[in-house]
Amino acid sequence: MKRGFIVFIIFYFIFFNTIISAEITGEVITGEATSQNLDMSILVRLSSSILSPESKTYLSNDSILLNYTSSGIATWYNLDQIENITLVSSPIYFSTTEGEHTLYLYANNSQGDIITKSTTFYVNTTFLTIFYDKYKTEHKGSSTNFSSYTYEDLQNLENVILENDLYGKIQFNEVINLTDDSIPDDNVVDIDFGSDISFNRIEINSELLPNFNKSATIYLYNLVFTNPRILRNGSVCPSTICTEQDYSGGVFTFNVTQFTVYSAEETPVEETTTSSSGGGGGGTMTKAKKEFSLSADSLHVSLEQGDVVTKTFTITNTGTQKLMFTIENPTLKNFLKIDEILFELNPGESKSIDLDFIARTNALPDLYLGKLIIKAGGIEKEILIAIEIESAGALFDVNIKIPDRYTEVLPGEKILGEISIYNLGGKDRVDVELDYIIKDKNNITIVSLSDTIAVETRTNFIKSILIPSDTPTGKYIFYVRVKYDSKIASASAFFDVVEYKVLLREKSYIFSIIVLIILIILGIIFYLKTNKLFFGFKKRRKR
Repeated sequence: MKRGFIVFIIFYFIFFNTIISAEITGEVITGEATSQNLDMSILVRLSSSILSPESKTYLSNDSILLNYTSSGIATWYNLDQIENITLVSSPIYFSTTEGEHTLYLYANNSQGDIITKSTTFYVNTTFLTIFYDKYKTEHKGSSTNFSSYTYEDLQNLENVILENDLYGKIQFNEVINLTDDSIPDDNVVDIDFGSDISFNRIEINSELLPNFNKSATIYLYNLVFTNPRILRNGSVCPSTICTEQDYSGGVFTFNVTQFTVYSAEETPVEETTTSSSGGGGGGTMTKAKKEFSLSADSLHVSLEQGDVVTKTFTITNTGTQKLMFTIENPTLKNFLKIDEILFELNPGESKSIDLDFIARTNALPDLYLGKLIIKAGGIEKEILIAIEIESAGALFDVNIKIPDRYTEVLPGEKILGEISIYNLGGKDRVDVELDYIIKDKNNITIVSLSDTIAVETRTNFIKSILIPSDTPTGKYIFYVRVKYDSKIASASAFFDVVEYKVLLREKSYIFSIIVLIILIILGIIFYLKTNKLFFGFKKRRKR
């Protein structure tokens, strides 16, 4: 039974194929060879898909990615069914306008069959603004191009990278919601202001960018250390936060679990010197000293738009050990160029550093505050920098001088400034606007006042401003700005807010007491010497 069924199946299969073959040629199959042509067509199944754009919100209307796959011999697309554009490669980029758009993708085969795919997306360039110009320059390296992502993607972004190929790179190891910064409702993310990658320094301000306070791998480039160690806010980073990965070819790689300011320094080697004491005996071991001094703790410069001014300060190695120095300029890169930022000094050796202050012609007239950070041997010192930029061709000039008595003030006291304004444009009496601003060293305004005064050729006056009683101690600056005919002239001066100051009257008392003590000591010495001679004379007479 089974054998009969199998024979039936074989017979049916042969008979079926004979009929089909006969239909193809129109002839009866004889089993003999034939020279006739065999006409056959093959139908190719079409397939295509749109990978990008997606049905999401794009924040830029420029360079939107069109990425697709297609098995057709011809492929084209149009936007909102306006104009067909032939595609010869994938991917490509296109631009469009604000609002909702539909992209149609077409593909066909040799038989003329056409397949169509479409996707609807949105463009809103004001929905979220991301400032990351630092990471768009020629030195951007592998920095993430945030503009190429949709708003939805930016809320769950992986493998974010910030890089300056001259100085270093941050490669985040966790997902980041780019929209969730310190003020999530303002539709602005300022990565430029909240981050810094400069020589031997990488910073994420976690107060401004809490969403970037994630674990990451950090790369510091072009270091010259022999055996670097990781610094966090200028101190040695604990192993619970920092883990060193590698140091090779000047590139220092390490992992961090959270963000602030990271840098590196040479791992110190404890050095001892032997100093002999007494006649030929053993010596005492003294530890090498690391220390350096700066010729200034603050620098102030005033420039007109288009000016360049050079100032100099000196660094001296006052210790007993050779030191490697680095100079960092974290906030004033657009206005300040340093001639040398990495060098060594032997004990007792000094070096003069030239600073070129630059006011570009398009620089906004204002007061710009920052600092230089000088590091060596685990020691960090700062020089405060104040740059005034004035309008080119301003018709007025202004000076300010803080009397010696007011260079130090207490919280709740008044600061006094002697102000002189000069009319450089003529002898007519005109009204000018004045701004009086008190700022701390971090460029935070604590007092701001305005006024209008009339100036003919010159005017001098004293301006007093009350310092708030809760003002922290530290260095501050008194900034005066004169505005007339859309031009700005300015002047400024540093002063200190202190916990306690010695008044002139108290200084006089102290000076009088010191003089009195010196006179008493001299009197005692004279008395002792006189009596010693006297007693010695009496003894010689008795003999």
